Amino acid sequence: MQIRCRAISAELKQLLSLAADVAGVALVRVTSGGQAPKGSGGKRTGSTRHDHGRAADLQLLVDGSRALDFTDPDDLPIVEAFVTAAAALGANGIGAGVDYMGKTTLHIGFGTSPRDRSELVWGAGGHVANAPIWLQNAAQKGWANPVASGRRLADALPLAGTVGRFMVAARDGLRLRAGPGLTFDRLRTIGPGSELTVQSFDGPNGDWARVDLNHDGLIDGHLHAAFLVPVAPPGDGRFDDRLDSDEGVEEPEATYA
Repeated sequence: MQIRCRAISAELKQLLSLAADVAGVALVRVTSGGQAPKGSGGKRTGSTRHDHGRAADLQLLVDGSRALDFTDPDDLPIVEAFVTAAAALGANGIGAGVDYMGKTTLHIGFGTSPRDRSELVWGAGGHVANAPIWLQNAAQKGWANPVASGRRLADALPLAGTVGRFMVAARDGLRLRAGPGLTFDRLRTIGPGSELTVQSFDGPNGDWARVDLNHDGLIDGHLHAAFLVPVAPPGDGRFDDRLDSDEGVEEPEATYA
């Protein structure tokens, strides 16, 4: 009987969806999700990282069925882009390794508790020393260029009504979509450093920017606002979650002040 079969948190789900969008991943398949919190009396296993759905073991699917293999040189850049985006968005516990959960599964999540801000990567046995070099480098790129700067992802979004010129801050660019959400068609990729005009913020949470790429007053589509940074004073006018069992793998605990 699987233990980590509870839903992942809304914050983690949003993070994974955005990281997938940045990396061009079609689907994130969660194989091991949330579990009963420590002390609750519910079924649980291992560290507290999966408590309250704050972590997930997952696979990245490119065509709805094939999981990316990080030992494949053709797949690795996409996996690296996903890890970098996830780290930039606030994931601070990331594990992978052939001798950890195999060559297609990653652990992505937050700390051992909401107070745990430690940034850790690990590999076989849940040991930091066994983290693959590619994983270390990909995570460090994201942590060095955080979207949320240590805050909740929602706090990194521009204030409602803040329109004007912005720049794409995603290292691998952002997918322009036909509407305010991940379910809308991808139109094209807008490269890093591209400047654009935000006309308004749409969607249920106001986190999708309606953008004008040519500064001519015409709308070209929507980009997620978490990866946009202002370049001029505002107002100047200008997941498949079916679960498999990846339980029993070790995940490091952390100490913090």
